[in-house]
Amino acid sequence: MYLIAFAVPSFVFIVSIMWRFKPFMQKEPVGLEGRSLDVGNLKINVRNAIAEGGFSCVYLARDLVNVSKQYALKHIIFNDEELEELVMKEISVLKSLKGHPNVVTLYAHTILDMGRTKEAFLVMEFCEKSLVNVLESRGSGFFDEKQVLSIFRDVCNAVFAMHCQSPPIAHRDLKAENLLLGSDGVWKLCDFGSTSTNHKRFEKPEEMGIEEDNIRKHTTPAYRAPEMWDLFRRELINEKVDIWALGCLLYRICYFKSAFDGESKLQILNGNYRIPELPKYGSAVTDLIKEMLQSSPDDRPDITQASALLDWPFISMNLDHTVVANRATDSGFVKTSSTNSSKEVKAAPELGIQPKSFSQTSFKLLQLHRE
Repeated sequence: MYLIAFAVPSFVFIVSIMWRFKPFMQKEPVGLEGRSLDVGNLKINVRNAIAEGGFSCVYLARDLVNVSKQYALKHIIFNDEELEELVMKEISVLKSLKGHPNVVTLYAHTILDMGRTKEAFLVMEFCEKSLVNVLESRGSGFFDEKQVLSIFRDVCNAVFAMHCQSPPIAHRDLKAENLLLGSDGVWKLCDFGSTSTNHKRFEKPEEMGIEEDNIRKHTTPAYRAPEMWDLFRRELINEKVDIWALGCLLYRICYFKSAFDGESKLQILNGNYRIPELPKYGSAVTDLIKEMLQSSPDDRPDITQASALLDWPFISMNLDHTVVANRATDSGFVKTSSTNSSKEVKAAPELGIQPKSFSQTSFKLLQLHRE
């Protein structure tokens, strides 16, 4: 999601754009509208810009061979090693999760060295709406519990896949703006430039200063875990920051507002929030919010334990990379179904399993559990 302000006499219009990106690089010098490009093995025609800022731009694009196929083309211009690292990180994570039904698909990418600058072109799955679009369109028409859990299950599936990598990948910027609704009706996680596998307890002042700067640039205050607000607590900063953010996200899905205003550091450090009386949800939902919003990361469940609390099946991989639906328990996984029979991998963060690819049949497995 990206917000663009247009100023005219006496008015400022805020336009909600369907794709979200971080404007952290060189200003777009010339628009790409109308141009035909070769990106990887794809030939595309660039249509109109659907999101633009000071440093990057996202366009609607069409496949020149299969003209009914639409893409989101993300164009980024950069001339800085730090910024190049962010681009490469997003590409790497998207490639490692390719095929997962709850992660936006990266179809092709290329990086061109233009001399003084480099340009990245990412051809990605086009999703027309974000969760924010849907929440705003509903007004006060809250979701029922089944709808809440359907949305939340999709984002947890994506997080589960990330946390099962070795080392676990923390997204670090989970929020409603980064959850997109695909044309297949499935919710998909996007924006992986904020991800990190650098899980540590920061002790030295210079390290704290660097990490505080990273947190300020690449995380969102209303979803930021307490240990990220105060590094002097010297708590381990790892994938548990995503569990806190998931608690904030579940609260937002339920009540259409934030658990925290995002600017009150003390409120977040103390875990000071209130569960509204209405709408009413079952204890399974409200208890999960409370479990995830524990101030100490040690007191929060990991993604495996969170799924066990609601008895959800999650996706893992066999050794031959076929998809397995597993039902999580407090002690591990029980296999419920698979597309092929082979020795099973218990995909859990502590086991260091690396599920690098996902079959399209995983979507069918998810659909089985939406009923």
